[in-house]
Amino acid sequence: MGVAFVSEADRLTWERARREGERAGPSRLEELANVSTWSPVVVTPTASGGELGPVDVPSAPRYRVLAWEEDGTSWTGDWMSGAPPRSGGVDLGVLRATPPTGVRVRLLSTHADAGPFSLRVTRGVDAQPAEAERASAWLTLVRLAAPVLASALRDGSPLPVSLGQDTVLAPLPPDRLVRIWLRARSGQEAGPVEVPLREGRIEPVTLDADRLFPGGMAGTVTLHGRVTLGDASRAPPGAVVELPGGHALTVEPDGRFLAPELPAWRPTRFTLRVPEPSRGRPVAPARWAFTFTPTAGHTEAEEAWRVPAYRWLLLQLDGFTRGQLAARAQAPFPVYALQRRDDAGAWRDVAAEAFLPEPEGLAVSLTSPGTYRVLIATSSVSVTPSPAVSLNAADLEGAVSPRLGDEGVPCEVVVTEGGRPVYGAEVTAAGEVASLPPLRGHTDAEGRWRLGRVKGSALHVEVGASGHASWEREAAAECLRSGRIEVRW
Repeated sequence: MGVAFVSEADRLTWERARREGERAGPSRLEELANVSTWSPVVVTPTASGGELGPVDVPSAPRYRVLAWEEDGTSWTGDWMSGAPPRSGGVDLGVLRATPPTGVRVRLLSTHADAGPFSLRVTRGVDAQPAEAERASAWLTLVRLAAPVLASALRDGSPLPVSLGQDTVLAPLPPDRLVRIWLRARSGQEAGPVEVPLREGRIEPVTLDADRLFPGGMAGTVTLHGRVTLGDASRAPPGAVVELPGGHALTVEPDGRFLAPELPAWRPTRFTLRVPEPSRGRPVAPARWAFTFTPTAGHTEAEEAWRVPAYRWLLLQLDGFTRGQLAARAQAPFPVYALQRRDDAGAWRDVAAEAFLPEPEGLAVSLTSPGTYRVLIATSSVSVTPSPAVSLNAADLEGAVSPRLGDEGVPCEVVVTEGGRPVYGAEVTAAGEVASLPPLRGHTDAEGRWRLGRVKGSALHVEVGASGHASWEREAAAECLRSGRIEVRW
């Protein structure tokens, strides 16, 4: 039984719609009353059925009753009044039985060893919104009467099904159809099989696994895996291996782990998780993905992977350089970016998981040998590259000492209209490093907005103001030549 109330927000919205003459929505306010909590009540058997109540209830504009039998047969009662009763009783009358809507599934297969099998089901709602809404109103009964089935419809959780036995899925919302997938023990799926529904009927459907899996049902494979840190013979400290879905596998100190019953018909992607150390630098990425691809016909497999061990680039920042950064940068700057020189000698942005502040400066994680540098951005238009440092396979750390210097040109944007300054124009400026956040600001009473020092060969500026067409330009040359970008409307 549920006691239903109208929320204050729904009431105000409904009353406003009535005043404004809108016809959408229910004609009666009490139709908006919703049940927040359903409570079980006792039904007393009688010669002609069963009797509910009397049950003490608070005064409310709506009362609802749902009853059901194990086969999905249901009874529904719904009482509404614009004037909630203050005393006395509420009689819902005699409730008539409604036969369930559902399907009866019979599973056939000559490959019992591919089981146990399960089903995945989804709704096939009607294209007409009114019909879809009417069918969805039955979901409350499904949640109460068949919570496992409701969970399967909501999030795709599997429903068990047995060979040669009927599995009844009821009650279902009276949708246009229901879609059913058959899943083997390995996780391999076939389908969907679409079953048209008729309200109040249990529709029979036979799933022939041999036909649904014409290429045969793949089995499972047990993986004896090993993950080691770099060239070492041990795993990263505290590491665990996760399967898709988040199930964690124990990793032994030597890196070995056991993954039973993996799908033999497709690759499995694992994630190695390495916890942050309580002190010191991490030794490996916090998350590292690797893939196992089974060999056809094999039920056992053994494979090893090497997790890249961190080496480090230390950006040594002395007191003078730190002072320059504090004076020139405003939040969210300074921002640091890692670059690696490719085989052609060009610098390319590369990802670095760790930028760790340390007493000497900043430690940047690297996962492979090579030649690196760090870009130090005090703004998106003022970026200084550090000296390059090369690390070979035996090097665990390299260090550089950058200098910001006084390079660059102080630059400003000046916005005028008919020779008069424009106050409050919005200016956006982005430099040559696309990953850096752009600078944003507004012109002052003199129509000026100062970018600060500008370095680099790229400067994209956009200016906008109410009542004016947007203005944009590549302005690096103009800025470096005169220190001034003129915007004239």
